[in-house]
Order: sequence, then C-alpha cells, then structure tokens
Amino acid sequence: MDPTSRLRLSLGFVSTVMSMIFGTNKGRKNLLSPGAIEILYSSYFSRICMGDIAGMLEISPSSATDLVNYLEREGYVRRVPDTENRRSIQVIPTEKGEEWILSTEEKIYGFLESGLSRLTPDEQKQFADLCTRFSGVHDTASFTSSLRTFRETGSQNRISLIQRRNGRLLRLEEVVDGRYAHSHETDIKEEQMTLKPRIPETSEGIQDEITVEQYDHMQRGLRDNGHLPVEELIRASKPGDSALEIGPGPGYFGLEWLKHTKKTHLTGLEISPAMIRMAEKNSKDYGLSDRSIYHEGNALSMPFADNSFDLAFSNGSLHEWEDPGKVFSEIFRVLKPGGELRVSDLRRDLSPEIYQFMLDSCKGPEIKKGFQTSVQAAYTKEELEILLQDIGFTWVQVIAHPYGLVAVGKK
Repeated sequence: MDPTSRLRLSLGFVSTVMSMIFGTNKGRKNLLSPGAIEILYSSYFSRICMGDIAGMLEISPSSATDLVNYLEREGYVRRVPDTENRRSIQVIPTEKGEEWILSTEEKIYGFLESGLSRLTPDEQKQFADLCTRFSGVHDTASFTSSLRTFRETGSQNRISLIQRRNGRLLRLEEVVDGRYAHSHETDIKEEQMTLKPRIPETSEGIQDEITVEQYDHMQRGLRDNGHLPVEELIRASKPGDSALEIGPGPGYFGLEWLKHTKKTHLTGLEISPAMIRMAEKNSKDYGLSDRSIYHEGNALSMPFADNSFDLAFSNGSLHEWEDPGKVFSEIFRVLKPGGELRVSDLRRDLSPEIYQFMLDSCKGPEIKKGFQTSVQAAYTKEELEILLQDIGFTWVQVIAHPYGLVAVGKK
C-alpha cells in the first residue's frame, strides 16, 4: 500500500478509536457532542468567553449558546463574570467537567502508550518527531495556530476524487488505486510474499451452548456500540424485500436490518442448531418472530427454490464456508433477477494495529481463539475477487476497508 493510503488508513483507525473514547461512536446515545467537547476542552486549557465560542466553532451565536446551556445544565461548565472585562462572561469547567476530561485522557494516554510500546525507544522518538513535522504542532501555541490555519485554508487542499466512468460514479478505492498504483507495486509484491497462507476454519459453525452464549454476548456488545455494519444494507433495501441471511449466528445483524426496514421478511440459513435456538430467542426478544424464520442447513445446497429472494447477505461467516465458490453460485441461484448480494467478513491481511485492537476487544479465551482462527481463515481482496469473477453476477465488486472486506453485486 502506498504511503498516502497507509497514512489515511492509520488516521482513520485513530479517528475511530478517539470517537469511541470520547463516546461519540455511532449507535451510542451521545452525552456530549463534538462541539460540546471542544468547548469543554478549550475552557479547561485556555480562557474563553461566551463571545468567542461562535467564532471558534464556526457556528451561529444561538447554536453556541445552546451548547453552553447544555453543558451548564448537565453540570460540566459554569458561567462567571470576566474579571478582565465586566461586559464579558467567561466559561469555565466545573469539577465534574474536569473529571470527565481527566477520565477521557486516561484512555487516550493508555491507547498511546499501548501503541508506543510496540516501538523501541529510538523509534518512539523518531515517530514523535515525524508526527510533529507532519502536523506542525510542537506545543499548545502551535496547536492553536495550526488549527486556525487549517480552518482558514484547509478546504483549499483538496485532491480531485469525484470521477465518473461510463456514467458511473467511481468508488473511493478505485480512484485512489488509480492515483497511487504506480508508486506501490513493489509494496504489493512484498505484502504478497509475507502474507501467511489461508488456514481453513471449521465448516460446522459453533455448536456447543457455552461458546454460543459467549459469542452471543460479544455480538450483542457490537450491536449496542453500533459496530454491526448494517447501515448500507438498510439503505439498499426497499419496503417488502425478502432477504436471505447466510450464517446468521445469534441473528443480530439480520434482526437490525429487519427492525429498520418496512414490511420486509428475513430467512436465516444456519448450520448450527444451537445458534438457531439463540437466533429464534433473539428474534422473539426483538418482537420480530412473525417476520423471520431460521432453517438448519448447509449453504452448499440451499433448501430454497430458484429466484426466491430480493437480497442475500452475510456478515462474518464467509471464512467458514467450506466451498465459497459453490455458496456464491447457490446465492446467485436463489436471488431474483436484479436481486442484490452483500457479504462482509474479516480480511486476513489486517494491519497489526487493527488486529491487536480487535483481539483486545474479544472477551474470554474461546472468543479470542476463535477470532485468531477466523482471521487465519479469512480472504484477501484479491482472493475474493477471483472467487466471484465467474459466478454470473451482472455487476460485482469487492471493497476493502480497515476491518475487513465487503462483496456487493447484482444478479
């Protein structure tokens, strides 16, 4: 991967982690918005007045007042007369606000120390020096001035990425690959040489009740924290769609889709009877039993008629498919003409940082071990493209993102 894309990937990872630390990741009820957080931090580290906030955040005065009102109502800041200007009102953090900042910084410094621990002392210094040169930030004054400069000129530094080909808007990875491909052919060859061969995982799914409960707990946590990638599937759906989910496990991915779509119906095909029982329980808890049904069976030979479904999707089971080419052929068979495919899973070539982050997020030795073997059994973008190329879809594409792969297509 070229340096620019590697940096973009790393910054995306850091940005996601920071959002999680600040509690602003999607799916969670946000106590503090990004604007409120900036006000709280600014009031902690410097002197700010009510009249400064609108300009600082580039929002209207009324919006700035609303943010301060919220922070004050929740007990994070208070307004006091400015001792230097009797006409001005200063915003200062309360003890609750200071504790929130310190608690947040504990997590940030922990994340930074964990990452730096993988570097030698010399590498740590070199990395810090390079970050300083890259950002132009070496102290609090340069931090403020760099932010001001970016606000004034940041929109001018743009790379043209909105491009069309044959009337189709190109995806980000297509444009980026085209722009930087010439500079990282050697990197690709090196990655291919160092990437470990795929090690197939069980094709029987998770069968024992204890591990099923542990996996259900993990998937429920992903759902509660907004980490199930179901938004694109919801946007691609229309009222009345009938969908097939391959390998639903405890069912949360498909049930979230069902919950946020209208008059839709879900059919799950699962090889593990224990998982089916868990999915049926969860479907009942969602109040969606009347719109969902789960079948025990093998995706190599699906018990469904041709042209049965508007959508076919799977999340996190591709690496367990015994013969993925045959499964994709079965998916193609049961999809209606014009029906859409969306399969997401891990990727074997995860970056070391993201691999460790995901491993640390797994609770319990069995789940950690399962994650490790799942990554070893996962595919790369190139391998998945080869599997899909002769199935017969009128359009198909494999999208690589930091945490995995998504295959999308249309019959």
